[in-house]
Amino acid sequence: MSWIRPVGTKLVKYGPQAQLLWKHVAAPATAAAGRTFAAQTARRTAVKHADTVVEGAILNVMLDGETYWVVFSGGEPVTAYPAAPVPLPELIAHANLSKKMTPDQYRSRQAEASRTRKAVDTARTVRQQYRRRRDGM
Repeated sequence: MSWIRPVGTKLVKYGPQAQLLWKHVAAPATAAAGRTFAAQTARRTAVKHADTVVEGAILNVMLDGETYWVVFSGGEPVTAYPAAPVPLPELIAHANLSKKMTPDQYRSRQAEASRTRKAVDTARTVRQQYRRRRDGM
């Protein structure tokens, strides 16, 4: 195993710096990852809940820098994910209610965004391959 010696050498050389870096970066990175995971969970839960109610719809609302997903049944707000610190009427008081969407509309919008990202990534890859061939690499 020819890779053990170089890895061991780098570990001895840079280990203390890496430990100091991890000491200062671990807590904020873990907190950011937790917030991202909680936001994804709230969105998925709201979409699933909107599927179960009559004329279900969801609306993305911002309050004090936090994102809340409000579930509607018909035209009435039912609940918010994650739980909002204020009552629902106050949460949606200044929201643009015309941006409500059904779970199917939301899923189709996500699928379209995914297709667009894939097309852009494919075009970028083809362009990079062309440039490599052109430059003789």
